[in-house]
Amino acid sequence: MKYFKMLKKIYAAALLSLVLSGCTSKNDKLFTLLDEDDTGIDYRNMLRESDDMNVMNYSYFYNGAGVAVGDINNDGLQDLLFTGNMVKNRLYINKGNFEFENITDKSGIASKQGWCTGATMVDINADGHLDIYISRSADIDPERRKNLLFINNGDLTFTEKAEEYGLADHGYSTQASFFDYDKDGDLDMFLINHSLQQYTTGVQENVQLRKEQNPDFANKLYRNDNGKFKDISAEAGITSNVLTFGLGLAVSDINNDSWLDIYVSNDFNEPDYMFINNGNGTFTDKLTESMSQISMYSMGSDVADYNNDGLPDMVTLDMLPESNETQKMHSGAENFDKMQFLFDRGFYFQFSRNMLQKNNGDGTFSEIGQIAGISNTDWSWAALFSDLDRDGKKDLFVTNGYVKDYTDMDFLKYTMDETIRSRQQGNTVVAKDFIEKMPTIVQSNYVFQNLGNDRFEKKNTEWGLDQKGISAGAVYADLDNDGDMDLVVSNTNENASVYRNNSELLNKNSFLRVQLKGDKQNSLGFGAKVVIYAKGVKYFQEQIPVRGFQSSVDPVLNFGLGENQIIDSLLIIWPNDKSQVMKNVKVNQTLTLDIKNANLDLKFNPIPAGDKYLVNTSSVNFTHTENQFNDFTVQTLLPNYLSRPGPTMAKADFNGDGIEDLFIGGASGQAGALFTQSSAGDFIKKNSSSLDADAQYEDTASEFFDMDGDGDLDLYVGSGGYEFGPDSPWLQDRIYINDGKGNFIKKTTGLPKMLSSTGTVRSSDIDGDGDIDLFAGSRVSPGMYPSTPESKILINDGKGNFTDGTAAIAPEIKYAGMVSDAVWIDVNQDKVNDLIIVGEWMPIRIFVNQKGKLKDRSTEYIKFGSSGWWNTIYADDMDADGDQDLVIGNLGLNAQFKASEKEPMSIYYKDFDENGSVDPIFCYYIGGVSYPAASRDDLMDQLPSLKSKFLEYHKYANATINDLFTADQLKDANMLKAVLLETVYLENTGKGFNLKPLPVEAQYAPVYAIASSDIDKDGKKDLVLAGNNSWTRIKFGHFTSSNGTLLSGNGKGEFTYVPQWKSGLNIRGNVRSLKMFSKGKNSGNQFVFGINNAPVKTVKN
Repeated sequence: MKYFKMLKKIYAAALLSLVLSGCTSKNDKLFTLLDEDDTGIDYRNMLRESDDMNVMNYSYFYNGAGVAVGDINNDGLQDLLFTGNMVKNRLYINKGNFEFENITDKSGIASKQGWCTGATMVDINADGHLDIYISRSADIDPERRKNLLFINNGDLTFTEKAEEYGLADHGYSTQASFFDYDKDGDLDMFLINHSLQQYTTGVQENVQLRKEQNPDFANKLYRNDNGKFKDISAEAGITSNVLTFGLGLAVSDINNDSWLDIYVSNDFNEPDYMFINNGNGTFTDKLTESMSQISMYSMGSDVADYNNDGLPDMVTLDMLPESNETQKMHSGAENFDKMQFLFDRGFYFQFSRNMLQKNNGDGTFSEIGQIAGISNTDWSWAALFSDLDRDGKKDLFVTNGYVKDYTDMDFLKYTMDETIRSRQQGNTVVAKDFIEKMPTIVQSNYVFQNLGNDRFEKKNTEWGLDQKGISAGAVYADLDNDGDMDLVVSNTNENASVYRNNSELLNKNSFLRVQLKGDKQNSLGFGAKVVIYAKGVKYFQEQIPVRGFQSSVDPVLNFGLGENQIIDSLLIIWPNDKSQVMKNVKVNQTLTLDIKNANLDLKFNPIPAGDKYLVNTSSVNFTHTENQFNDFTVQTLLPNYLSRPGPTMAKADFNGDGIEDLFIGGASGQAGALFTQSSAGDFIKKNSSSLDADAQYEDTASEFFDMDGDGDLDLYVGSGGYEFGPDSPWLQDRIYINDGKGNFIKKTTGLPKMLSSTGTVRSSDIDGDGDIDLFAGSRVSPGMYPSTPESKILINDGKGNFTDGTAAIAPEIKYAGMVSDAVWIDVNQDKVNDLIIVGEWMPIRIFVNQKGKLKDRSTEYIKFGSSGWWNTIYADDMDADGDQDLVIGNLGLNAQFKASEKEPMSIYYKDFDENGSVDPIFCYYIGGVSYPAASRDDLMDQLPSLKSKFLEYHKYANATINDLFTADQLKDANMLKAVLLETVYLENTGKGFNLKPLPVEAQYAPVYAIASSDIDKDGKKDLVLAGNNSWTRIKFGHFTSSNGTLLSGNGKGEFTYVPQWKSGLNIRGNVRSLKMFSKGKNSGNQFVFGINNAPVKTVKN
């Protein structure tokens, strides 16, 4: 018996060990997918196509359904509601321990069905019980589209009363959100609706559609008038039209003025809406003045403070895939002219990718989704910011998938071919046949861990969220009250997913749950702000449960706090602007805050009081005006435009009054202009008949220097652009001689023939004879990109006559590359200036002046791979050690393509089809393989001979350069590489240049212009960077996320980003030049920004 008992103990111990090891393996990731048999949640949103109802006649047939969270029985546990498109809505009561009871039939919430979409829970009648509002769509019968309001009877049953409350809207509804927009104490409602199939296309042919209205498609603001809701959209300034396809709804105090604003994500051509609350009952759409670009097919969205600066940021979702194959299967021919046409007629810059809009605190946003790493998640629906691992930084969860992908290019080609064939044969086209041929997008949802510093990292597998499916609405909710956020996802044609968060088992991070008890008419405190301060970090959230897509999250706020064990202070600001402060709050608890205890009038201002460093001035009256030209008509596969390099600017005291003056170059068809500066810092235009006569030239580079040795400063202007032929006389550079009084006369002789597009001109006494010589760097040979153009060394005879001295002085410079800029500094401390050159697809090249000869010594001074897309180079002593350091502007990191020495970007070029034109094939790495960037259609347009090889899109989808061309075709092709895309600071050590990182904000956009000055008055030089490029391929989108960047220097070559709200910089557009003026006697430092096709902007400190 004793032996038997011992065996029994051994067996029990072994069994326990097995169970525990099983639990451990199941819980060793952040999330565990729970089985429906365990949870009792057996809901699935099943869709059944028919001839009458399918994606061919209702484009949102596969959009999926929503989820809402709330404690409907006040037992302290969050319950779940799932909406159904073609199945019944489901309501589940949380019984604890992740066990749920289906009370759908008893509750009555499925008594009226229809095509249900979004849902939210709200105590609409102020009785202390959560009611349920459900949006409906799809049905052609308006009665079956009327939205539903289920009033909670307090006994787990509900009664539908939408008509009684005035909320039975019969539009094609997606989602509603309740909040107090007018601060009268009760909850109002904003509803987004969507348009129909016939308005998804044809906008280019009929832009007047934006003026047409249909109330069934319109966004609506319903004001709560003593329990009865009234549509006041028109008087409140809420705009819509028949192109409105509202899919995402986000409510937040976007501009931090204490009034709640509204962001609507629109699918298709209509831009999103950013309705800013004016505080007087009206709203103004301020999207275009706030954002430089937005998602094209905007779907779900979220607004939250992802970077802990107290400002609400925004994410919108789109359809751009991560893999090259899927991208290629959804990419047709680009239509650049259509995009420009729509923008010119009131539409906006929209590109198909997820976008992360970082709030700059000055009313503007910087779009940084690509540098953040969250831009490509395929056909995506719900976006949710939540601190899933409780480390103090909000992570991002994204749902995606689509049942029938009608955007697949092979399917579209098949559809077109079959339709034509059927019509020719007199047969009827059957929608069902087409639908069966559509592919399905089934893949895992995405989760991104917030790493800080504007970076997110994909963690699908590591966090246990790699199950494949087709998902739509989703919520985060603490279903077991353990202080971490679980996830619930509505899937199409599959069971809903419930993921348990295992944070409490995997880390020791702290949390705080905050439950709000508002006044009677807003019992959950919708619109309240909660700010936690701990060890110098702000943790900020707004109480707005409607988030993501067609869903409403846990109304109990959950803060991840990392390793903090005590909260220094907590501030809550209620919707009535009353506030409360709590000190030394313990972590790892649920804290209930009651509006009755709020008796302060404190405001939450994440932006400290104080003056901005720079303020706008209006001292230069000049507008750069471009001629209209489409570069892509010359070379279809260009990565970017090359015809818009201006305006160039040069400064010098050309009239001899002791104050620096200014030259601004014009585009082709516009004369450049001279400005003299007054002692007050204003610039007065000086007439110049010589410049006026040369208006046809495109001014691309400029430099003031004494060419003829008479003691005054003459003007050299480089010519270029891309719209002229390769041998056009309009490409010839020009000389203008100063008469000693600041008047300039063109000198028609004195230069060799120079018929390429000049990128830069820089002067120095190269041969040591006492006069000033020139380096003229060539940017491109028009029509021949990326063939290397011819740069020159121009030797001055002392009288302003220049000869080509390249062969004798610097033969390696002749074909140095596509030069964009250069600078002369003394690199080797021999008191003679040396030349540093940068350009596109070029390494940084250093030519040392050795007795009047320029020798390439790049490898002695640059010890890293430096080939990049360089735009500009700037030299100054930033660390006060007596030598010149360098700042070099590059593309930046906020782009689809990345580059490194291991995975470089490359461009192959030659006349592959022997038709007389250069064919550039741009390639970059995706998933470890280098692929051509161009879509099949765009590539075939440039190289029709490849069509027979790639008749179908899937055959091209995984093609590399070696699949496009044979080894024999590639053997004489030229190839350039780029391995570094960051804008860089190079510290001059006296023996070389050390690469030192700049803040991530310097990488938001291409940098084309740089200046330095002690702007913050700490005795150390700071940097101003500016740039952007909107003349790019549609596939890449605009690179326009910089509004000007101020970096504060510490005198040691280290820099800190100064936020826009402090710097005062708001320089939008394509900046191409920047000059600082400090000689105005009463003007202080003034910065002049030359912006392509826009007015010059000036700021002063």
